[in-house]
Amino acid sequence: MCLACEQQEYFFRLWCADFLARGEMPPGVTLDDLQALGLPPPKSPGEGGKPKPEAGNRPSPVQPAGSFACDSPDE
Repeated sequence: MCLACEQQEYFFRLWCADFLARGEMPPGVTLDDLQALGLPPPKSPGEGGKPKPEAGNRPSPVQPAGSFACDSPDE
């Protein structure tokens, strides 16, 4: 995997972890996706977490047209 792909995967994990810390499911991500990333499912608000804050203006995970796509082979 090239450095750009590793960096993109790292920031995607951080983005997902931010939602999970608030007890929310990241939009467009399934439980299978979370398991593949090694992340736990979101906790319900009653599981000892802080109260869920109001949803703010979060950036969308949708990639803009013309964004980087790696063409290097998997190793």
